[in-house]
Amino acid sequence: MSLRASWSWELAAPRARLWEYLADTDWVNEHAGLPKITARYSPVDGGGSRRFAWFRKGPVLFEWEERPTIWQVPQYFAVDRLYTKGPLARFLTSTRLVEIDAGHTRVEVAVELRAATPLTEPLLPLVAAQGKRGAARAFRLAEQLAAKPRELAPPRALGAFARLQGDGVPGELIAALAAFVENAQDRDLARMRPYELADRWRLSRRGVLRAFLSATRRGLFNLSWNVICPGCRGPSPAIEALGDLQAGYHCPACNVPFDAVFDRSVEVTFDAKPLGRAKDVGLFCIASPQRSPHVFAQLAVGAEEERGCELALQPGVYDVNAMGVGLAPFVVSTEEQSGAIDVFLHPLTGVDVTHAVAPGTQRVTIVNERDAQTIVRIEDGRWPDTIVTAAAVTALQEFRDLFSSQVLAPGLQLGIETIAVLFTDLIGSTAMYTRTGDASAFRIVADHFDVVRDIVDRYEGAVVKTIGDAVMAVFTDPARCLDAAMELDASVSTISARGEPLRMRVGFHAGPCIAMRANDRIDYFGTTVNLAARLQSKAGAGEVTLSRSTAEIPRVAARLRALGQLPAYEHAGVKGLREPVEILRLHTQLQPEPA
Repeated sequence: MSLRASWSWELAAPRARLWEYLADTDWVNEHAGLPKITARYSPVDGGGSRRFAWFRKGPVLFEWEERPTIWQVPQYFAVDRLYTKGPLARFLTSTRLVEIDAGHTRVEVAVELRAATPLTEPLLPLVAAQGKRGAARAFRLAEQLAAKPRELAPPRALGAFARLQGDGVPGELIAALAAFVENAQDRDLARMRPYELADRWRLSRRGVLRAFLSATRRGLFNLSWNVICPGCRGPSPAIEALGDLQAGYHCPACNVPFDAVFDRSVEVTFDAKPLGRAKDVGLFCIASPQRSPHVFAQLAVGAEEERGCELALQPGVYDVNAMGVGLAPFVVSTEEQSGAIDVFLHPLTGVDVTHAVAPGTQRVTIVNERDAQTIVRIEDGRWPDTIVTAAAVTALQEFRDLFSSQVLAPGLQLGIETIAVLFTDLIGSTAMYTRTGDASAFRIVADHFDVVRDIVDRYEGAVVKTIGDAVMAVFTDPARCLDAAMELDASVSTISARGEPLRMRVGFHAGPCIAMRANDRIDYFGTTVNLAARLQSKAGAGEVTLSRSTAEIPRVAARLRALGQLPAYEHAGVKGLREPVEILRLHTQLQPEPA
């Protein structure tokens, strides 16, 4: 009551590029001509879920449990389905990608089909033949796409994207956007990530994000928000307004609750539906390894069994994630000589792994000492930096200007792990009002706001609000905040108040805070904000003050060295804090006035 078959194809494309398509079994099934499916999840005690799917073909209902997919990037994956309804009892397939040379790959597919009853056994050869034809169709398309260079050919016409020229978007970026929309498939246009595309096009991330925001404002793209599961890193259903964001979420696949973290898991993406593209193609498979691209290998290790694989690992931080057992990190470093990764799954103490190994192709050996099968993942331990987080985009001046209606729901408080908060203050503003008169002083202060805003924007920050003649701004990169801070005093000094140049004091601090809605805008609260404001008050004219903890952030420390600023910390009492704070006092281009 079973049938086994094996087929192979030689494809003229690099293995790593083919993997991107073939390991996306959702994509393969769609182009193989298989029907759309409906998925459901059944939670398992202790975390995780059993996955089920079904479709109907005529009067026949096909329903199955999708067992955990096994894979090893970019070499191998296997899909296993146990049917509960329909003519089949089991469908097991494995796909192996064998590198022939740099531009050619042999794809080997093995299939095992089991009939549900003797009456359905004659159908097995027909199912196998249909599967082979569909696989060949999808694989040949993957060959064509994977053989193409990543660089896009110039678009036939800029079309509606030509309107972005009026927003100051560079011509090469407009051409890249137009070419991508012209050539990409609908599924690629349904959830566009600007930073990923910027890296692919070798263009500025900030520039590409700006272009996406302009295109959205022009009605070419839609903007959506997702919350990413920390386990599978899959997105929640998209929402159109930031005001619809919630504090807590639940991933049905992982069966775990998680919080929306503003600068980590809340992501902005774009689609091309206004252009008639990015149509909803539906779901064709829930077993795709490409749904978890951060996972380099997933293995099913039986009770008291030893399994192994080989992985090519670059320097970085990785995790061994034994599902339902525990997680243990390890490091790949050029300072190490060892080339073997040994993993032990203990009944009582969880996961034990070799702490550090050298980069390159290494042997991974997993010993399961438990009395139950365990799914083990080798994962990238770093959170991807290609995500345009809500904290990053809302800290851009363009976003606040173009999408001012995108604010959080009233009362919702979302944590931010790290953001740099900057405060400025004009020196002697009260005396200026007396000296020049209210009307003139108001114009001078307004001019100063324009200068501050331009500098903050140039260094990839955003002005949150003005308080009297003071400014509060935020930056996702503390080093860029430092660059802006060092330029502010000299820039406003060009504004004259009855012959006397304006002078400014600046303070900033980086750390965690809370984002929430206040006065119909996104504002920031917490100790980091309070300390930044207090540090500004410690600065003199032409000075920038920052905390020692901020100065020792690696990127900030590197900028200080480049500026020739040798840290000389001083202790300062800060209102609201019991202990003195170590601060660093920096002098900008202008020398401070005598006290």
